[in-house]
Amino acid sequence: MTNERQLLNVFFDVDHTLVYTTQAMSALRPGAREAMARLKDAGHRVFVWSAGGQLYSERTVERHGLSEWVDGCFDKDPRVDPPPDIIIDDDWYLVEKYGGYVVSQYKEVDESDRELLEIVEKLAELGHL
Repeated sequence: MTNERQLLNVFFDVDHTLVYTTQAMSALRPGAREAMARLKDAGHRVFVWSAGGQLYSERTVERHGLSEWVDGCFDKDPRVDPPPDIIIDDDWYLVEKYGGYVVSQYKEVDESDRELLEIVEKLAELGHL
């Protein structure tokens, strides 16, 4: 009898979820690298998407050195392929639509923020890691 874990397509939103961005700077939310690394180490696929488009998602991933953990970048499109199994987003409507976890809007640099790491811990408790 095997207890095979389902591998997930996990999609991270960019603005106010992964990063806080102004004209002068772009700050990565604390725990983003660790959360992505843990998901990848468990065999899951990690994607980044944004209403700002695929190129914007790619630039954000490159700017913050996330490329080694990200399998692809997309525009937010309901027909995205592969489809998301879990999304992590600050938009509760999208989380309700796709399934996943809502985070508070990351709208200022806050080194004490632990929300992305807490989500990974919830996934671990559910047996996904």
